[in-house]
This record gives sequence, C-alpha cells and structure tokens, in this order.
Amino acid sequence: MQKEAFEKKYLECSNCGYTTHDVLKGRTSKAAFEGVVQCTKCGRVFSTVLRIPKIIKIPTIISDGPVSEKIVTEFEENDIVTVGDEFIIKDGRRLKIRSLDIGDNQRRKNAKIQDVKTMWVQQFDFLNLKVTINDNGRSYSKKIKAEPDDEFIIGQVLAIAETEYYVHAIKTCDRLVTKGIAEGRDIIRIYAKRKRNSSKPLS
Repeated sequence: MQKEAFEKKYLECSNCGYTTHDVLKGRTSKAAFEGVVQCTKCGRVFSTVLRIPKIIKIPTIISDGPVSEKIVTEFEENDIVTVGDEFIIKDGRRLKIRSLDIGDNQRRKNAKIQDVKTMWVQQFDFLNLKVTINDNGRSYSKKIKAEPDDEFIIGQVLAIAETEYYVHAIKTCDRLVTKGIAEGRDIIRIYAKRKRNSSKPLS
C-alpha cells in the first residue's frame, strides 16, 4: 500500500551537496520513495528513488536499579550498535546499551543489528548526539555529549576537539529543522559544515 511522501527530504544535490529538498510529487511504499524533488538552495529539480531501510525489532531489557522492563526497540537494518551507545525510544526515555547478546550465550561489544538477539540497556540522562559533518565534499560522523535540555540553533558553531563546525540542519524525531532551535532530547542527528580557516579536520 502506498502513501503520500513527506513534504521535505534531506538529499544530495549535484550543485550544492547535502541540502533540504521540497518534494514536488512522489510516493513512498514499504520499500522506497520515488518522486520529483527541488533543491531549496539552487532550485534544481530532479527525479530520485530512495530505498527505505527495513526496520528490525530487537527484544530489549531495561535495567533501572532493581527493576527490569522488557520492551521492543526498532533499528534500521544497516545499523551497527556498540556497548555504550545511547538512543531515545518513542516514549522519550533515553537508554544506554550495556550488553549485546548475539545468541548461544555470546556477548559482543559491537554488532550488526541483524545479529543481535537481545539487548540490555540502562536508562540514561545524558546523550551522545550524532553529528554528520560535510567537510569540503567529504562526509564523516562524530558524536558530542549533551544534556536533554541543551538547545542547538541553526547557524551556531560547534567546537569538536580543535575544529569548528557550524550547524546547518537538525533531524529531530518528527521533522527536519533548517531554521530555529531544537532541544537535545528531540534530536536524532545534527548536520554541520566545517568553518573556513578552522584547524585540520578530525580523522
């Protein structure tokens, strides 16, 4: 069954790199989005097909002191998880991975999500926010620590080690922010660009 596409998508434009695109027409199915989009920066219009990753459901045990709770968490099929990773579930709670069981009583510090049979987590009050950095045509990911109430503003400068980056988009639980503010508790990923004349990029 098909449904209407989202109004905006964050895609790569051949002229501008990764930017926000307006969806002019298109549909999403269970497998992919197919449609016509327009770059909000340069106005380029083009057709695109985006494969939608399959969602994997993982049995998860939350430990909160002497109390344990069993839930199911969802990840994209290509995700790799690591002990110590933090993430937010739909009810707003922040969790930190403590152990990954891949079956036959084997535990690993990191694993492909498809290999995980059970995940043990702990409720956590601090976040490691993912930052995707566009550095002169090269993209890489970093993490920054934040509290749930910390606010991030489009255009602000992030200092990561000895390099400065400015925030140009923020993906939250329900939208892509290109103007204004988002709180740490709502953020899935921050998109940033390296400032000119900043020190060398992180490896």
